[in-house]
Amino acid sequence: MVDPEPDYAASRRRLEAALDDPALRTAAHYLLWEVCQACGDPRAALDHLHQAIRRDPLQTREVPRAVPVRSVLALATPGDFQANLPLSLLLDGSTRLHTLWITGAETAPPPCLPPIDAVFVAIGEDCRHAAALRAADAMARAIGRPTINSGARIASLSRDGVCRLLDGMPDMVVPAQRPTGRADLLARRPACPFIIRPHASHAGLGLALIDEAASLDDYLDDSCDQAAFYVAPFVDYRSSDGYFRKYRIVFVDRVPYPVHLAIHDDWAIWYYNAQMQCSAWKRDEEARFLADMAGALGPRALRALHALGQRIDLDYVGLDCAVLPDGRLLVFEVETGLLVHDSDPPELFAYKQPAIARIINAVNTLLDRACL
Repeated sequence: MVDPEPDYAASRRRLEAALDDPALRTAAHYLLWEVCQACGDPRAALDHLHQAIRRDPLQTREVPRAVPVRSVLALATPGDFQANLPLSLLLDGSTRLHTLWITGAETAPPPCLPPIDAVFVAIGEDCRHAAALRAADAMARAIGRPTINSGARIASLSRDGVCRLLDGMPDMVVPAQRPTGRADLLARRPACPFIIRPHASHAGLGLALIDEAASLDDYLDDSCDQAAFYVAPFVDYRSSDGYFRKYRIVFVDRVPYPVHLAIHDDWAIWYYNAQMQCSAWKRDEEARFLADMAGALGPRALRALHALGQRIDLDYVGLDCAVLPDGRLLVFEVETGLLVHDSDPPELFAYKQPAIARIINAVNTLLDRACL
């Protein structure tokens, strides 16, 4: 039997009613942050999150074990689901997870901080997160426990920052990402074809391929509320069968682990629009990638992949990439907040569970080493 779709609107109404109870108010605000995003109301979601943080900036996820193996503090900053690594999805039931929400103004941990074994900087790179990432590093130093990930290194993962970090590395193509303003774009039009997106956008919001000069004018007309953009040359990464393939990989302690493969006949791929659930041959290829990443990517891309993990030098980070026809690795994005999860319906995607389990085991092993 297929589970019914969740009724987020009904959940929102019940949680809004719970705001009348002072004992439930903080938890309700935190849950409404999640539910309002699912309802397509990001402004209300962020308002609920800020109200929850003002009441209590520390959240605790309870675990089924009476005595958890470890206690971890995640440092997060206000935003939508993509603002921070969803660390709870990468932990098993042996970890008690506390989340401390910081805005960038904090200089010391709150006095009510419980005993913890390690700190995990879970904030994703974003130009709006610069102050919060600096504060996270200062907070971690003040707490004095082993720390996973560095706010300063996360801040270096802007689109142009990644290009600088990976510049000149062999077996790798990293298209130059040029930050530019609207006036500069019109004065110095890039050579077509090129990719454009708003400066602080993620998940494909505002992303477009400009293949002729007139298309740029239309794009800017449609993006009149945006002042700054990233532009990059378009690299055709189509495979010999005419399909585009985008691989997601995460590095845990600099070791790469496969997450998923999305296959589409359009260059603009995300897992949700690849319609993997509708095609058995696509799922079969993804299963082969998850079982044998080295065989799927080939030796040239695999060498580049291991070198990239060392160069980025973060305890946990994600990568979206492709493999070009000549075997080189094409880098799309390097980001700590890339989502790792199983897919629905589970009966079609059961082959993903061992790969996700390996990542969860690697993260918990990383935490064990940090806590020693």
